Amino acid sequence: MAVSFAKEIAPLFTAQDVACMSRAKVMLTDYGYMSVPANAKSVLDRLNGSIKPQMPPSGAWPEAQIQLFKSWIDGGYQP
Repeated sequence: MAVSFAKEIAPLFTAQDVACMSRAKVMLTDYGYMSVPANAKSVLDRLNGSIKPQMPPSGAWPEAQIQLFKSWIDGGYQP
């Protein structure tokens, strides 16, 4: 089953994450922004710590949530 951005990915980001990252012009809960492959890849790289600073600001995600995000990307950025 495909991973849904609206139902499964966007809710993973806290209000703090969204507010903090929007100051850096990263729109975590905006499907139009996040469905751009380069934007999604950049967020994934920060989530898994391969690019610093690691995000989200509220604290590192468990591996299961990172894998869910990656599955969303691999599944074709389903809305």
